[in-house]
This record gives sequence, C-alpha cells and structure tokens, in this order.
Amino acid sequence: MNPSLSGYLGTARVAELHHQAQRDTLAYAARQARRARRHQLAHPAPRFPAAVRRLLTVLTARST
Repeated sequence: MNPSLSGYLGTARVAELHHQAQRDTLAYAARQARRARRHQLAHPAPRFPAAVRRLLTVLTARST
C-alpha cells in the first residue's frame, strides 16, 4: 500500500472515531435528560405536614 494512502486512511479513521465519540456523548446526554424528567415529582409537596392536615380536618369536622 502506498504510504500516503495509509496516512489518509489513518486520518479518516481518527476523524470517524471523533465523530462517533460526539454521537455517543449526545446520546448519553439525551438518556440522562429523559431519566431526570422521569424522576421528577408529578405533584408538588403538600403545603402542610400530615399532622397539621389531620388537625385541620378534625377542627373543620367539629365546626360543622
């Protein structure tokens, strides 16, 4: 094989590996983003703790 062709093939291989690494990085970032969205809470946390909600329920029931 001609030495100049070997150099071009090596350069092309390095460029292909570089592009593959970029694609892998983007795919990894997309997976992480999907995973982060999946783990978000569907509903925000309640305003009052459970004990306070029970107390309010009892007081509301007594007043009616």
